[in-house]
Amino acid sequence: MKGALSCCMFTWSDANEIFERSDVASDDFKLSYEGIRPKHEYVESYLDIGTLRHRLIKPVVYDYMRKGATLITNKINNEPLVSRFARQVAEFTGRQVVSSAYAAFGDRDSFRCHWDTRDVFAIQLIGRKRWIVYEPSFEAPLYTQQSKDYEHLYPCPKEPYMDFILEAGDVFYLPRGWWHNPLPLGEETFHLALGTFPAYTVDYLDWAMRHMQDFLPARQSMSQWKDDKGRLAEVGRHLDAFINDPANYARFMDEFIGATRVESPLAIDLFGNPACQALGDDAGLRVSANAPHGLRDGYIIANGTKLNLDLQGVSLIRHIVDKPGIRLKDLLGQSPAVDGDKLRRLVTELCRNDVLQVCTEAA
Repeated sequence: MKGALSCCMFTWSDANEIFERSDVASDDFKLSYEGIRPKHEYVESYLDIGTLRHRLIKPVVYDYMRKGATLITNKINNEPLVSRFARQVAEFTGRQVVSSAYAAFGDRDSFRCHWDTRDVFAIQLIGRKRWIVYEPSFEAPLYTQQSKDYEHLYPCPKEPYMDFILEAGDVFYLPRGWWHNPLPLGEETFHLALGTFPAYTVDYLDWAMRHMQDFLPARQSMSQWKDDKGRLAEVGRHLDAFINDPANYARFMDEFIGATRVESPLAIDLFGNPACQALGDDAGLRVSANAPHGLRDGYIIANGTKLNLDLQGVSLIRHIVDKPGIRLKDLLGQSPAVDGDKLRRLVTELCRNDVLQVCTEAA
Protein backbone atom coordinates (compact mmCIF):
# COMPACT_ATOMS: atom_id res chain seq x y z
CA MET A 1 0.00 0.00 0.00
CA LYS A 2 1.97 2.97 -1.31
CA GLY A 3 1.74 6.17 0.70
CA ALA A 4 -0.71 4.61 3.13
CA LEU A 5 0.24 6.92 5.99
CA SER A 6 1.89 10.21 6.71
CA CYS A 7 5.12 9.66 8.62
CA CYS A 8 6.19 13.30 8.83
CA MET A 9 5.40 13.23 12.56
CA PHE A 10 7.76 10.29 13.17
CA THR A 11 11.45 11.13 13.63
CA TRP A 12 14.67 9.53 14.79
CA SER A 13 13.95 11.08 18.19
CA ASP A 14 10.82 8.89 18.37
CA ALA A 15 12.78 5.84 17.23
CA ASN A 16 15.52 6.43 19.80
CA GLU A 17 12.96 6.68 22.59
CA ILE A 18 11.42 3.34 21.58
CA PHE A 19 14.81 1.62 21.91
CA GLU A 20 15.71 3.55 25.09
CA ARG A 21 12.57 2.39 26.88
CA SER A 22 12.96 -1.23 25.80
CA ASP A 23 14.27 -3.90 28.16
CA VAL A 24 17.75 -4.33 26.67
CA ALA A 25 18.44 -7.40 28.84
CA SER A 26 15.43 -9.24 27.41
CA ASP A 27 15.68 -11.83 24.64
CA ASP A 28 13.25 -9.60 22.75
CA PHE A 29 15.99 -6.97 22.30
CA LYS A 30 18.60 -7.94 19.71
CA LEU A 31 21.60 -6.62 17.84
CA SER A 32 22.10 -8.44 14.54
CA TYR A 33 25.51 -8.50 12.83
CA GLU A 34 26.73 -11.74 11.29
CA GLY A 35 24.09 -13.40 13.46
CA ILE A 36 22.59 -12.26 16.77
CA ARG A 37 25.30 -10.74 18.94
CA PRO A 38 25.74 -12.03 22.53
CA LYS A 39 24.29 -9.71 25.17
CA HIS A 40 27.58 -9.25 27.03
CA GLU A 41 29.07 -7.54 23.99
CA TYR A 42 26.69 -4.57 24.03
CA VAL A 43 24.75 -4.64 27.34
CA GLU A 44 26.24 -3.93 30.77
CA SER A 45 24.73 -4.44 34.23
CA TYR A 46 25.26 -2.13 37.17
CA LEU A 47 23.91 -1.44 40.65
CA ASP A 48 21.77 1.66 40.96
CA ILE A 49 21.32 2.31 44.69
CA GLY A 50 20.98 -1.41 45.34
CA THR A 51 18.88 -2.17 42.24
CA LEU A 52 20.41 -4.24 39.42
CA ARG A 53 19.85 -2.47 36.10
CA HIS A 54 20.98 -2.95 32.51
CA ARG A 55 21.96 -0.44 29.87
CA LEU A 56 23.36 -0.39 26.36
CA ILE A 57 27.09 0.07 25.96
CA LYS A 58 26.46 2.85 23.47
CA PRO A 59 29.91 3.06 21.82
CA VAL A 60 29.70 -0.65 21.02
CA VAL A 61 26.17 -0.33 19.59
CA TYR A 62 27.19 2.68 17.52
CA ASP A 63 30.25 0.88 16.14
CA TYR A 64 28.24 -2.17 15.19
CA MET A 65 25.59 -0.08 13.46
CA ARG A 66 28.22 1.89 11.53
CA LYS A 67 29.46 -1.48 10.25
CA GLY A 68 25.95 -2.46 9.12
CA ALA A 69 24.23 -4.00 12.16
CA THR A 70 20.47 -3.87 12.72
CA LEU A 71 19.02 -2.94 16.11
CA ILE A 72 15.80 -4.81 16.92
CA THR A 73 13.25 -4.64 19.69
CA ASN A 74 10.23 -6.97 19.88
CA LYS A 75 6.98 -7.03 21.88
CA ILE A 76 6.87 -3.24 22.22
CA ASN A 77 4.44 -2.04 24.89
CA ASN A 78 3.25 1.32 26.18
CA GLU A 79 4.67 3.32 23.28
CA PRO A 80 1.92 5.71 22.14
CA LEU A 81 3.12 6.10 18.54
CA VAL A 82 3.60 2.36 18.06
CA SER A 83 0.35 1.58 19.87
CA ARG A 84 -1.53 3.89 17.52
CA PHE A 85 -0.39 1.89 14.49
CA ALA A 86 -0.93 -1.42 16.27
CA ARG A 87 -4.45 -0.42 17.27
CA GLN A 88 -5.39 0.38 13.68
CA VAL A 89 -4.07 -2.99 12.48
CA ALA A 90 -5.85 -4.74 15.36
CA GLU A 91 -9.17 -3.11 14.48
CA PHE A 92 -8.65 -3.80 10.77
CA THR A 93 -7.90 -7.50 11.31
CA GLY A 94 -9.78 -8.14 14.57
CA ARG A 95 -6.62 -9.82 15.86
CA GLN A 96 -4.14 -9.39 18.67
CA VAL A 97 -1.01 -7.54 17.50
CA VAL A 98 2.63 -7.78 18.58
CA SER A 99 4.94 -4.95 17.50
CA SER A 100 8.64 -5.00 16.58
CA ALA A 101 11.02 -2.27 15.38
CA TYR A 102 14.11 -2.46 13.14
CA ALA A 103 16.74 0.25 12.64
CA ALA A 104 19.80 0.11 10.37
CA PHE A 105 22.15 2.25 8.26
CA GLY A 106 24.21 -0.31 6.35
CA ASP A 107 23.41 -2.83 3.64
CA ARG A 108 23.50 -6.13 5.54
CA ASP A 109 20.33 -8.15 6.04
CA SER A 110 19.04 -8.54 9.61
CA PHE A 111 18.42 -12.26 9.16
CA ARG A 112 18.92 -14.55 6.23
CA CYS A 113 15.89 -15.34 4.07
CA HIS A 114 13.16 -16.84 6.27
CA TRP A 115 9.42 -17.13 6.79
CA ASP A 116 7.39 -15.80 9.71
CA THR A 117 4.75 -17.80 11.58
CA ARG A 118 2.40 -14.81 11.80
CA ASP A 119 0.88 -12.45 9.28
CA VAL A 120 2.87 -9.20 9.32
CA PHE A 121 2.16 -5.60 8.41
CA ALA A 122 5.50 -3.86 7.70
CA ILE A 123 5.24 -0.08 8.13
CA GLN A 124 8.18 1.90 6.75
CA LEU A 125 8.57 5.08 8.80
CA ILE A 126 12.06 6.40 7.99
CA GLY A 127 14.07 5.86 4.82
CA ARG A 128 13.72 2.88 2.50
CA LYS A 129 14.18 -0.89 2.52
CA ARG A 130 14.31 -3.50 -0.21
CA TRP A 131 12.08 -6.55 0.19
CA ILE A 132 12.70 -9.76 -1.74
CA VAL A 133 9.73 -12.11 -1.32
CA TYR A 134 9.33 -15.77 -2.36
CA GLU A 135 6.26 -17.98 -2.49
CA PRO A 136 5.67 -20.42 0.39
CA SER A 137 7.21 -23.87 0.27
CA PHE A 138 5.43 -24.84 3.51
CA GLU A 139 1.98 -23.32 3.74
CA ALA A 140 0.54 -21.68 6.88
CA PRO A 141 3.24 -22.61 9.45
CA LEU A 142 2.37 -22.54 13.13
CA TYR A 143 4.50 -20.76 15.73
CA THR A 144 6.45 -23.96 16.45
CA GLN A 145 7.34 -24.42 12.76
CA GLN A 146 10.22 -21.99 12.23
CA SER A 147 11.81 -21.82 8.79
CA LYS A 148 15.31 -22.60 10.15
CA ASP A 149 14.02 -26.00 11.30
CA TYR A 150 12.22 -26.84 8.06
CA GLU A 151 14.31 -25.29 5.28
CA HIS A 152 16.11 -28.57 4.56
CA LEU A 153 12.75 -30.17 3.77
CA TYR A 154 11.02 -27.14 2.27
CA PRO A 155 13.73 -24.91 0.80
CA CYS A 156 13.16 -21.37 -0.37
CA PRO A 157 12.23 -21.13 -4.07
CA LYS A 158 14.99 -19.88 -6.33
CA GLU A 159 12.95 -17.26 -8.18
CA PRO A 160 11.55 -14.26 -6.26
CA TYR A 161 7.84 -13.58 -6.38
CA MET A 162 8.33 -9.87 -5.57
CA ASP A 163 11.36 -7.57 -5.41
CA PHE A 164 10.56 -3.97 -4.48
CA ILE A 165 11.52 -0.94 -2.41
CA LEU A 166 9.39 0.02 0.59
CA GLU A 167 9.53 3.79 1.13
CA ALA A 168 8.58 5.94 4.11
CA GLY A 169 4.79 5.92 4.44
CA ASP A 170 4.33 2.57 2.67
CA VAL A 171 2.72 -0.48 4.29
CA PHE A 172 3.34 -4.05 3.15
CA TYR A 173 1.20 -7.04 4.15
CA LEU A 174 3.09 -10.33 4.29
CA PRO A 175 1.12 -13.53 5.06
CA ARG A 176 2.80 -16.15 7.23
CA GLY A 177 4.86 -18.75 5.42
CA TRP A 178 6.07 -16.43 2.65
CA TRP A 179 9.85 -16.39 2.42
CA HIS A 180 11.35 -12.91 2.62
CA ASN A 181 14.60 -11.06 3.08
CA PRO A 182 14.33 -7.34 3.95
CA LEU A 183 17.55 -5.60 2.93
CA PRO A 184 18.82 -2.17 4.05
CA LEU A 185 20.12 -0.07 1.18
CA GLY A 186 23.19 1.51 2.75
CA GLU A 187 21.13 4.41 4.07
CA GLU A 188 19.00 5.13 7.13
CA THR A 189 15.97 2.90 7.61
CA PHE A 190 13.46 2.31 10.38
CA HIS A 191 10.34 0.21 10.14
CA LEU A 192 7.78 -1.47 12.35
CA ALA A 193 6.66 -5.07 11.89
CA LEU A 194 3.19 -5.65 13.33
CA GLY A 195 2.47 -9.37 13.66
CA THR A 196 -1.16 -10.49 14.00
CA PHE A 197 -2.37 -13.50 15.98
CA PRO A 198 -5.80 -15.06 15.27
CA ALA A 199 -7.28 -18.28 16.59
CA TYR A 200 -6.10 -21.26 14.54
CA THR A 201 -7.94 -24.49 13.86
CA VAL A 202 -5.37 -26.34 15.95
CA ASP A 203 -6.26 -24.06 18.89
CA TYR A 204 -9.89 -25.08 18.58
CA LEU A 205 -8.92 -28.75 18.43
CA ASP A 206 -6.68 -28.37 21.49
CA TRP A 207 -9.55 -26.72 23.36
CA ALA A 208 -11.91 -29.49 22.26
CA MET A 209 -9.50 -32.21 23.38
CA ARG A 210 -9.37 -30.73 26.88
CA HIS A 211 -13.15 -31.07 27.02
CA MET A 212 -12.91 -34.71 25.90
CA GLN A 213 -11.86 -35.55 29.46
CA ASP A 214 -15.55 -35.45 30.40
CA PHE A 215 -16.26 -38.27 27.93
CA LEU A 216 -15.68 -41.65 29.61
CA PRO A 217 -14.28 -43.61 26.60
CA ALA A 218 -11.56 -40.94 26.23
CA ARG A 219 -10.37 -41.62 29.78
CA GLN A 220 -10.05 -45.38 29.50
CA SER A 221 -6.77 -47.28 29.21
CA MET A 222 -5.43 -48.69 25.96
CA SER A 223 -3.59 -51.99 25.47
CA GLN A 224 -3.80 -53.29 21.90
CA TRP A 225 -5.41 -52.24 18.64
CA LYS A 226 -8.03 -54.99 18.30
CA ASP A 227 -9.42 -54.17 21.74
CA ASP A 228 -9.18 -50.38 21.44
CA LYS A 229 -10.21 -49.59 17.86
CA GLY A 230 -13.95 -49.62 18.62
CA ARG A 231 -13.52 -47.23 21.54
CA LEU A 232 -11.30 -44.95 19.44
CA ALA A 233 -13.95 -44.87 16.74
CA GLU A 234 -16.51 -43.91 19.37
CA VAL A 235 -14.22 -41.13 20.61
CA GLY A 236 -13.75 -39.94 17.02
CA ARG A 237 -17.52 -39.72 16.48
CA HIS A 238 -17.91 -37.83 19.73
CA LEU A 239 -15.11 -35.40 18.80
CA ASP A 240 -16.63 -34.89 15.34
CA ALA A 241 -19.99 -34.01 16.86
CA PHE A 242 -18.35 -31.76 19.46
CA ILE A 243 -16.29 -29.60 17.10
CA ASN A 244 -19.16 -29.28 14.61
CA ASP A 245 -21.54 -27.95 17.24
CA PRO A 246 -21.91 -24.17 16.64
CA ALA A 247 -22.45 -23.64 20.37
CA ASN A 248 -19.06 -25.18 21.16
CA TYR A 249 -17.40 -23.11 18.44
CA ALA A 250 -18.96 -19.98 19.97
CA ARG A 251 -17.77 -20.99 23.47
CA PHE A 252 -14.22 -21.43 22.19
CA MET A 253 -14.19 -18.08 20.39
CA ASP A 254 -15.59 -16.33 23.47
CA GLU A 255 -12.82 -17.83 25.62
CA PHE A 256 -10.14 -17.00 23.05
CA ILE A 257 -11.29 -13.39 22.71
CA GLY A 258 -11.84 -13.19 26.47
CA ALA A 259 -8.18 -14.00 27.09
CA THR A 260 -7.08 -11.06 24.91
CA ARG A 261 -6.20 -7.74 26.49
CA VAL A 262 -6.09 -4.35 24.79
CA GLU A 263 -3.93 -1.50 26.05
CA SER A 264 -6.02 1.42 27.25
CA PRO A 265 -4.78 4.75 28.58
CA LEU A 266 -4.66 5.15 32.34
CA ALA A 267 -7.03 7.89 33.56
CA ILE A 268 -6.75 8.02 37.34
CA ASP A 269 -7.77 11.69 37.29
CA LEU A 270 -11.16 10.67 35.92
CA PHE A 271 -11.95 7.24 37.32
CA GLY A 272 -9.90 7.21 40.50
CA ASN A 273 -11.16 10.61 41.58
CA PRO A 274 -14.30 10.38 43.78
CA ALA A 275 -15.16 13.96 42.80
CA CYS A 276 -15.57 12.88 39.16
CA GLN A 277 -19.03 11.37 38.80
CA ALA A 278 -19.38 11.44 34.99
CA LEU A 279 -17.41 12.19 31.86
CA GLY A 280 -17.57 15.56 30.14
CA ASP A 281 -19.36 15.92 26.84
CA ASP A 282 -16.10 16.36 24.90
CA ALA A 283 -14.66 13.00 25.98
CA GLY A 284 -13.78 10.74 23.04
CA LEU A 285 -14.72 7.07 23.33
CA ARG A 286 -13.45 3.76 21.94
CA VAL A 287 -14.24 0.14 22.71
CA SER A 288 -11.43 -1.68 24.55
CA ALA A 289 -11.42 -4.57 22.09
CA ASN A 290 -9.78 -5.39 18.76
CA ALA A 291 -13.14 -6.26 17.23
CA PRO A 292 -16.80 -6.02 18.36
CA HIS A 293 -17.01 -9.77 19.03
CA GLY A 294 -20.52 -10.94 19.94
CA LEU A 295 -22.31 -7.70 19.10
CA ARG A 296 -24.63 -9.41 16.62
CA ASP A 297 -25.68 -11.79 19.37
CA GLY A 298 -26.36 -9.10 21.96
CA TYR A 299 -23.10 -9.00 23.91
CA ILE A 300 -19.53 -7.77 23.68
CA ILE A 301 -16.26 -9.01 25.18
CA ALA A 302 -13.70 -6.36 26.10
CA ASN A 303 -10.56 -6.88 28.19
CA GLY A 304 -11.88 -10.09 29.72
CA THR A 305 -15.35 -8.72 30.52
CA LYS A 306 -18.41 -10.17 28.80
CA LEU A 307 -21.19 -7.60 28.81
CA ASN A 308 -24.73 -8.64 27.85
CA LEU A 309 -26.57 -5.84 26.04
CA ASP A 310 -30.15 -4.87 25.39
CA LEU A 311 -31.13 -3.26 22.08
CA GLN A 312 -30.16 0.20 23.29
CA GLY A 313 -26.83 -1.13 24.53
CA VAL A 314 -26.11 -2.76 21.16
CA SER A 315 -26.95 0.53 19.43
CA LEU A 316 -24.68 2.45 21.82
CA ILE A 317 -21.68 0.16 21.29
CA ARG A 318 -22.32 0.05 17.55
CA HIS A 319 -22.09 3.86 17.33
CA ILE A 320 -18.74 3.78 19.16
CA VAL A 321 -17.41 0.92 17.01
CA ASP A 322 -18.44 2.67 13.79
CA LYS A 323 -16.89 5.97 14.87
CA PRO A 324 -13.87 5.31 17.14
CA GLY A 325 -13.18 8.45 19.14
CA ILE A 326 -16.78 9.66 18.95
CA ARG A 327 -17.44 12.48 21.44
CA LEU A 328 -19.87 11.80 24.23
CA LYS A 329 -21.99 14.78 23.15
CA ASP A 330 -22.29 13.29 19.65
CA LEU A 331 -23.19 9.93 21.13
CA LEU A 332 -25.94 11.63 23.13
CA GLY A 333 -27.18 13.18 19.91
CA GLN A 334 -27.41 9.73 18.33
CA SER A 335 -29.67 8.55 21.18
CA PRO A 336 -32.22 11.32 21.76
CA ALA A 337 -34.74 8.93 23.32
CA VAL A 338 -32.33 7.94 26.10
CA ASP A 339 -32.02 9.97 29.30
CA GLY A 340 -28.78 11.96 28.93
CA ASP A 341 -27.67 11.72 32.56
CA LYS A 342 -28.31 7.98 32.61
CA LEU A 343 -26.25 7.53 29.45
CA ARG A 344 -23.37 9.60 30.87
CA ARG A 345 -23.29 7.47 34.02
CA LEU A 346 -23.44 4.27 31.98
CA VAL A 347 -20.58 5.32 29.69
CA THR A 348 -18.52 6.45 32.69
CA GLU A 349 -19.02 3.08 34.40
CA LEU A 350 -18.08 1.21 31.24
CA CYS A 351 -14.87 3.25 31.03
CA ARG A 352 -14.13 2.61 34.70
CA ASN A 353 -14.46 -1.14 34.02
CA ASP A 354 -12.16 -0.96 30.94
CA VAL A 355 -14.92 -1.95 28.52
CA LEU A 356 -14.72 1.52 26.96
CA GLN A 357 -11.77 3.88 27.03
CA VAL A 358 -11.34 7.62 26.78
CA CYS A 359 -9.18 8.73 23.86
CA THR A 360 -7.95 11.97 22.36
CA GLU A 361 -8.51 11.13 18.68
CA ALA A 362 -11.71 12.60 17.29
CA ALA A 363 -14.02 10.45 15.19
